[in-house]
Amino acid sequence: MRTLMFALAASILVACTTIEPQEFRGPNGKTAYSMKCGSRMDGCYKKAGEVCPNGYNIIDRASGTVAVPVYGGGIVAAPQHNLAIECK
Repeated sequence: MRTLMFALAASILVACTTIEPQEFRGPNGKTAYSMKCGSRMDGCYKKAGEVCPNGYNIIDRASGTVAVPVYGGGIVAAPQHNLAIECK
């Protein structure tokens, strides 16, 4: 039961990741951003709309799994999504 509680806490922490866009120059020479979305993409899409108020094009979108260590030993697999966009 204890391991289950820590696994749940770890997955919540990954889900509540603050999205901090990293600025770079996109393939068309415009401002672009790369961001780690945590376990859900919708937060990144919302942030993309905030940093690119005139719209954006998706440059890259990736999904994977990260290992999160839990108290008492062991690990939990948690989803991790990434998004790269270029502002219009």
